[in-house]
Amino acid sequence: MNEYVRRVEAGIQKQGFGRLMGFQVEEAEAGRVVISVEKRDDLLQQTGTLHGGVIGALCEAAAGYAALTQLPENQSLIGVEYKLNFLRAVTSDKCIAVGKVLKMGRQLVVVEVEAFNEGSDKIAAKMILTGMPAVTE
Repeated sequence: MNEYVRRVEAGIQKQGFGRLMGFQVEEAEAGRVVISVEKRDDLLQQTGTLHGGVIGALCEAAAGYAALTQLPENQSLIGVEYKLNFLRAVTSDKCIAVGKVLKMGRQLVVVEVEAFNEGSDKIAAKMILTGMPAVTE
């Protein structure tokens, strides 16, 4: 396990919400993270597709953890703003989010996230998140 995966997994374990959702680290490297969530009955809409709130939370987490790979050990990312577009339903057994840091500034960080149905290269959701580094205790 590389150091980036270790940091992201530790971050998910510290975050009750990430554990509740069941977020899993697929890959992690400097400035890029891939995390996923398994489809569960309690995460679905009435139509049987993954709820948009779950997709949004997964994308936000991917953004934060992508930034975490480039921040000092005592810092994390606090979201300031994000925009999320849903392009297609998530109907597969797993949703995968890929977060990539676009700009790593001292005061602002910009991260792009694309979410996919497992096994598909068609984007299901696209997020742009702006955040600020913050010291954690």
